[in-house]
Amino acid sequence: MITKILAFLIFLFLLYIVVFYKILFFSTYHVFAFAEIYTTIATVYLLSRFLFVYFYKDNHKIDIPQDKIRWSDITFIIACKNEEKSIYRTIEACMESNYIGKMECIVVNDGSTDNTLAEMNRAKEKYKKQLKIVSFDINRGKREAMAEGVLLSHGEIIVFVDSDSFIKKDTLHLLVLHFLMDKKVGAVSGNTTVENKDKNFLTKMQSARYGISYDIFKASESVLGTVTCCPGCFSAYRKEALVKVLSLWRNQMFFGSKSTFGDDRSLTNFVLRNWKVVYCQKAKASTIVPETYIKFFKQQLRWKKSWIREGSTAAQFIWKKHPFASISFYANVLLPIFGPFIIVYIIYFSIVNKQLPVIFFLGALCMSMIFGAFYYTKSLNKLWWYVGFFSLLYVTILVWQMPYALFRLRDTKWGTR
Repeated sequence: MITKILAFLIFLFLLYIVVFYKILFFSTYHVFAFAEIYTTIATVYLLSRFLFVYFYKDNHKIDIPQDKIRWSDITFIIACKNEEKSIYRTIEACMESNYIGKMECIVVNDGSTDNTLAEMNRAKEKYKKQLKIVSFDINRGKREAMAEGVLLSHGEIIVFVDSDSFIKKDTLHLLVLHFLMDKKVGAVSGNTTVENKDKNFLTKMQSARYGISYDIFKASESVLGTVTCCPGCFSAYRKEALVKVLSLWRNQMFFGSKSTFGDDRSLTNFVLRNWKVVYCQKAKASTIVPETYIKFFKQQLRWKKSWIREGSTAAQFIWKKHPFASISFYANVLLPIFGPFIIVYIIYFSIVNKQLPVIFFLGALCMSMIFGAFYYTKSLNKLWWYVGFFSLLYVTILVWQMPYALFRLRDTKWGTR
């Protein structure tokens, strides 16, 4: 309790620092009107996330006695290529779930060239008829593998799990309750943390970033039922919602190229058009993140390309949702796109006036630390302060991937395989 109070005081202190920074920034730098507008919108949008999170409740109360609930049948779908080190553990984590209803697992070997298929067969010996193996002779892509799994599934709820992710034993029923409580819910994002967080400096940064992404940004979107991405590492869908869009999603084209990456964000978009999409904070899983910077940068570029593509798609229908959800979405899409231009201007302005852009970078650092401190009050994750380093990495390096991603949208290569 004392630790949480201290973290909250740090959060308030940093909040005051950011407000002071804004006053100092506008009084020190006579920036042009667009930069003032951009900075103001960015600040309002980011700070508004805390207000939305205040109203977020991961409620699992249902007006049916526990012994009277008819628990939906579940189908796990795991698409996999060259994951011999983790696939058995992933299957085991799914099948050992403490879930009352029926479970089946469909694993799709997407043209692996290592011992992945052998590990799948080893799991088959243990789980018998509950486990179905589909094996592609050549790599067809994760989307094809996922779609094949859906077509073969018998469950009313489809749970997608990445081949290097591991769900917790007592978590599955929490996801399912969201579908039982609200018939308008079409998809639920689970809460995924970093499995290899203590490996090195990079994984610690990602651990902090994952926590904020889920417990602040997804939680704030969930308040209005408009979570914009149910990550492939651990998310569930109502099968009824999937079958209606499966063919469109499977054969999605963008600028003349077949969409091969960003399958999770794309599938969320298709479902979000007509259903609520929410976040379940208490449904836990962990996933293995990149441990080298080269692999990490390639992953981030792929994510940015899918973010641009699916952001432009969602922009065409999100205005039909709640007004607050729409405003938040458009702000979230436009701010990163214009971010590089703002940074270039501030650096140029500083050089011309023989000044260092210290205030700008300190402001970005303080804003990220506010999120980190707030996240710590909710999770007590001791790596929360690494989000400051992630923020500096973003404004100095990762931000420049955005314009590059725009020019590489038609490149369908996965990048990290």
